[in-house]
Parts: sequence; C-alpha cells; structure tokens
Amino acid sequence: MLRTLPTASAAKTWQKTKSENTRNSILDAAIRCFYKFGYNNTTTEKIAGEAGVSRGAMLHHFPSRADLIMAAVRHLNNKRLELFAREEDIAQSDAAHSRIEEGIDTYWAQLNTPFFVVFHELQVAARTDKELYDVLIPAIEEFDRAWIVSTREIFPDLAQSQEFQRANLITLFLLEGLAANLHTRKATKAAAELLVWLKAELRRSFTDVLTSIDRESAKLKAPTPRQIQQKARPSKRRTAAAKT
Repeated sequence: MLRTLPTASAAKTWQKTKSENTRNSILDAAIRCFYKFGYNNTTTEKIAGEAGVSRGAMLHHFPSRADLIMAAVRHLNNKRLELFAREEDIAQSDAAHSRIEEGIDTYWAQLNTPFFVVFHELQVAARTDKELYDVLIPAIEEFDRAWIVSTREIFPDLAQSQEFQRANLITLFLLEGLAANLHTRKATKAAAELLVWLKAELRRSFTDVLTSIDRESAKLKAPTPRQIQQKARPSKRRTAAAKT
C-alpha cells in the first residue's frame, strides 16, 4: 500500500500549529514564573527552562524581553477572561433569572487563583517599571472593555438595569481589593462578611429587573458586543479634552 505524503498545505498547517503551541507554552511558563518567583525575579532563562525550550526557540518567538512581557500580559488577560466566561456560564446555566449569589461566589473563586495574583503583582511592579507600565495600562483598558462585553452577555437581564454599571464597578473593585488583602491582612473573616453584604446589595440594586425580565427575553434587547465596546471606549474628543 502506498503511503500518502502530506501536501505542502498540510505541512504548513502542521508547522503553524506547532509554532503556536510552542509560543503558548512559553507564555504559560512566563505566567507560572511570575507566580513562583515574582515579576522582578523572573528572567528569560527561567521562563525558557520552565517551558522546556532552548534560548534560540525563545528568541525566535520573542526577540526581546519587551516582546515577551507584552505577549505574556495579553496572554494573562485572555486566560482570565476565558476563565471568567466559562465558569460564570456554568453557574448561570439554565437559569431563568441571573443567579446573583452564585455569580459572586464564582468570581470570588477566580480572584483566588494564580492568574489574579500575577495580575495584582504586575500592577504593583508597574508603578516603578516604565516598560511594564506602558504595556500594562493599555492591556488593562482592553481587558476592561472585554469584561464589560462578557458581563452583559452572561447577565443579560441584569444588564437592562440602570444600576448595572455601578454594580459592576462595586463588584470589581470590592472583590479585587479583598483578594489583594486576603493574606497580608488575614482578611478571611472580613471577606466572608463583605461577600454576604455584596450579594444582598446587588439583589437590592436589581429589584427593577431581577424577576420582571428573564434572561432569554433580555438577550433579544441586548446591544451587540461591538456596540458595547464602542460605548465603553472613550471618544477621541473626550480623550483630547482630558489631556488639556
């Protein structure tokens, strides 16, 4: 029997897939190194060793440390967004109305993972590292826009409320602040009490939509992701005014 040789197109696809897998392995290793050693103690050599690749392979994908850091920050953002959407979708599966308590518990669990620990450390390190700061700020802005789109898709009924934006900000900053202080201030008890308060506060805030609009009906009224992002993105006129 004659063996069919792979076509040039198939070989190219295989090579591209292999390259993408190696690239992702390096970025995953970078995140693990940031978590294990801290951002300032992470070197490209440590990342290459963690990924199990040669220095040449590292340089092929990321010619400079700046290229690697930029890609790693974006990779981290994507990981956090994917985790958020996947876990929240599971928590809200088959719910006629959004499950507020389950939604909060799910997000809180995500903030107690290495992904958020690394993100928080990058925020702190960026204060005195201009190279990191210049990468991190636009990445955070991009993350926030994507997070708004994701929350509106996951909680379409709650998104119909006038309180949705305020509730989002309270949830984001309260839970991130708690997660950042959980261990250094031994805030376990305070966190448990504030989680109970937050759930009650959000349920009170969404009384206008929580039982009057179901999730499926709300999806029909929802704006497209592009419309949401355009609304969230500051206009050039507002940006110019802020600089003057």
